[in-house]
Amino acid sequence: MSATQDGSLSVFSAQDGTGVPEGLVVHLRDKKTGLRVATVDTFRKVTDPEGIFPDFQLVSEPLKPAALGIYALEVGSEADPASCGDFDYRLRSVVSKVDAADGVSLDNLKTTVSADVTTLDPRTGASAPLKNAKVRLTADRTSQEATTDAQGHLSAPFTFRGTENHTDVRVDVLDTPDIKAGGRTETARAVRQKAEIVLDPESRKIKARYGSTAKLTGQAVRIAADGTRKPVPAGTPMLADLTGEPKTTADGRFERQLLMSRSGPVKTTWAGGKSPWLHYVIASTEAEVVEVSYFADVKATVDATGVKFTGGLAHRPLSQAPTLLEVQYSADGKTDWKTRHVFTVDFASARFDQTLPGVGESDGYWRLRYAAAPSMQGSVTEPVRLTRTATAFTYFNAAPEPVRKGQTFTIKGTLQHETPAKPYEGQTVQFYLQPVGSQDYVYRGEAKTGADGKFVQTFTADETGAWIVRYGDSDGKHFNAESRRDDLTVNP
Repeated sequence: MSATQDGSLSVFSAQDGTGVPEGLVVHLRDKKTGLRVATVDTFRKVTDPEGIFPDFQLVSEPLKPAALGIYALEVGSEADPASCGDFDYRLRSVVSKVDAADGVSLDNLKTTVSADVTTLDPRTGASAPLKNAKVRLTADRTSQEATTDAQGHLSAPFTFRGTENHTDVRVDVLDTPDIKAGGRTETARAVRQKAEIVLDPESRKIKARYGSTAKLTGQAVRIAADGTRKPVPAGTPMLADLTGEPKTTADGRFERQLLMSRSGPVKTTWAGGKSPWLHYVIASTEAEVVEVSYFADVKATVDATGVKFTGGLAHRPLSQAPTLLEVQYSADGKTDWKTRHVFTVDFASARFDQTLPGVGESDGYWRLRYAAAPSMQGSVTEPVRLTRTATAFTYFNAAPEPVRKGQTFTIKGTLQHETPAKPYEGQTVQFYLQPVGSQDYVYRGEAKTGADGKFVQTFTADETGAWIVRYGDSDGKHFNAESRRDDLTVNP
């Protein structure tokens, strides 16, 4: 709900034509006395003339309260009213015949602003000069106050700063308890001057990593009417960068912060690409972006299957081409890095999960390396020290031998770990038999090591073959171990 210039009330439906109750009644309440002073129950319905859209507008006849002021709009009963906004029935300020003298320039920033300021009485429609009233003159980044004369006429000097993005001047009547604010804008056309933007030598060609911040510096100067070169005014806005619109200093110097995202020319000019005070000029920087890669969330572990790397490799800007990564080992983590494995990573997914089996080193440093292409910087992960403890069967024997079929025999052994070796308690060892004439080992059972690392298991003899015992890493920190072969002959 809103009030129009002539004092009518306008009530708008929702886009689907709902939201306005049938038989709408609107009340005006005097905010000073708290009493309802008028009721509006007659509206004219305005609909889409082509009948395409269902929304509509209800418009009342102009309201004419007895006194000027701001009234509350309500619907509902006196006991349970619902507020719908305000009805502004104050004198309306009208600003007309606004003029700002043309010809301002950076050599002459002064102009004269003139206007006629009147009030309109909504009760009678009568207009009267707004005498000796305060008005505000506003331009981009600049404002000042002025006063109308006894005839409601305004004629006031106005000084620009020379750093504005436009030279519009607005004349506004200030809002008061008796007068509703109003205003109008006029443009003081400026005479543009020739200018130059001179980049510092190191800002004419830059090379930086993708995503980094590069600094461009230089000086902006103007050619005054007498042909002399002068710095542009302090605060002249330059083309926007990461910090917003950088401003020049008193000597015309500037600094721009750029995000390096692509190679090619980068222009430096005025904010928004234009200035009302200066002719359009550009200074060009040739930018070369170095593509970058980096590892993310990399984890390295060692277990019974080998050394395992998981994580991701990012490439900026994004690349769809697959690339090769190297798994490297060094005994001291500083020198003599050797590539032990190479695998492919697809940049589209950028994730990897790779295991390097059969690692023989019990202690050492591991890393991933991406050599990259000549146009970008490669990456390596931080070296990670991965240790695995040596394990060994120091004793293993099957007895008695030979043995008759159906009789029992016993396998004994000792499992040790670390250096120097000590008993490895509580570990599961598994027994395998390779029958004569077979290439395969057949699982036959398991046992647990005691506090002294020893184990014992009894079997029933059924066929001749070679027996071994195996230990499989159980905590990811030990090497696997396998005993010597012990041939056992089984007689009929």
